[in-house]
Amino acid sequence: MKYERKGLDKKNRLYSIILAVVLLAGLVGYFICMLPSLYVSYRKEQNLRSVARQHTAYVENGNYNGIKTANPAACFSIRIPHEGDTFLLASPSWNLEVTAETPQAREAFSGLRQLLERYKNGDFPEDYTQEQFYEEMEVWVAGWREHWEKFSSALPVGIDLELTSNVKYNGESSRVHLMADEILVLEVGATDGDNIYTNYIAMEDTGDAFVFTCLPVVTPDMGDIRPVVLQSIPMLGAVILLLVLLFSQMYSRGILTPIYRELEDKNQALQEENKRQEIFLRASSHQLKTPLSASLLLLDGMINRVGRYKDTSLYLPRVKDQLLSMRKMVEDILSLNHCRDNIELRDLQVMSLLEGKLSEYRVKTLDKGLQVFCTGEGGTVKADEYLILQILDNLISNAVEYTPKGNRIEVRASRTAVSIENYGVTVPGEILPHVFDPFVSGNHEREIASHGLGLYITAYYAKQMGFSVQIENREDSVLATLYFS
Repeated sequence: MKYERKGLDKKNRLYSIILAVVLLAGLVGYFICMLPSLYVSYRKEQNLRSVARQHTAYVENGNYNGIKTANPAACFSIRIPHEGDTFLLASPSWNLEVTAETPQAREAFSGLRQLLERYKNGDFPEDYTQEQFYEEMEVWVAGWREHWEKFSSALPVGIDLELTSNVKYNGESSRVHLMADEILVLEVGATDGDNIYTNYIAMEDTGDAFVFTCLPVVTPDMGDIRPVVLQSIPMLGAVILLLVLLFSQMYSRGILTPIYRELEDKNQALQEENKRQEIFLRASSHQLKTPLSASLLLLDGMINRVGRYKDTSLYLPRVKDQLLSMRKMVEDILSLNHCRDNIELRDLQVMSLLEGKLSEYRVKTLDKGLQVFCTGEGGTVKADEYLILQILDNLISNAVEYTPKGNRIEVRASRTAVSIENYGVTVPGEILPHVFDPFVSGNHEREIASHGLGLYITAYYAKQMGFSVQIENREDSVLATLYFS
């Protein structure tokens, strides 16, 4: 059994390592294939919510005081009023007012306001496209650029300002999101090959002005996340392997070890039972030979009418006694094997069992002039009714049989045990250590004949129910105790 347990432990460790490898492969595949995309989606969602919160806070406050943003260095808002020639630009670090002073600037400013109003109300022809809207925006921007050029050329120092970009962007994309409170967010993304840049532009008509909020961010790329995941694989693998082995050890101790112990106990009990049956059958066959041989000898003498055996009226009862002894022995042997497989435990009243069993021996105790005292409150015990009755019957029978005439028997019952003490007799010292062995008996009186199975059966039945039996000599008595636990 120990070798089988070692083999199962090795298999358990092997399966645990295989499980760890499978888990690691699954997690790595998940981290490489799905985690980056989930993280990118999460960041985009967070950026979208951030520009919406930033825009709402600016509309309520009119400035960026106390407003937390995802990119405080580059975010800003523009407020274009429905009336007037001044619009406001604000960021966490600066505020700017722009006023159209020239007719051309006012015209450009009015054209932008009209364009936004048309876009808000959807006042476009059916064939009006987004490209046309962009073209109108470009015309407006060109007008402002012309206004700026005129302004810069009029500077007294003659400064000529020209802004150019050295970065080429590709892969441009755009999406429109409708947030709460009628906030429209335009998501515009582009890449320079190394990074992905996204501008979130929130737009809203507050009733007295058009408000735009811009949040530029660098969107994480899945290719940037995967190397980090790959670098964490060794540590991840070590942690998974450690956790799986730890769980395997806990599983082995918490589940497999009790199973191993139960199997070992059952195997040990089975081995003991097989050995008991082997010894018991050998001993019982030997014990059956004696009364069988005696019976045959008596029958042969009576059949052949040899000497004293002619008196059949005298010897036939003796043959009957031998046959009854053999029948009782066979019944006890069959009862041992039958009851082991038919045990049914249920709650029983101890005092009721004792009183019923003592009443069966009332005639015999009166014949021998025995005084029987039964004391105690008893209690409830969970046991098989047939087995516990057989145990009590054997103990009471021995007490009645072996107690000299005119003596007494005391039966005491408690919640944990039943004791039967018979006075005027003791068990011989050489027999006492072996009283529970099969076919061991002590005939204290010549008329008593016993096959020596009573106490053996008593101890066996008690063990089947988890009880125990003890026999001990007192000063002038024998004390038999049945313990319920």
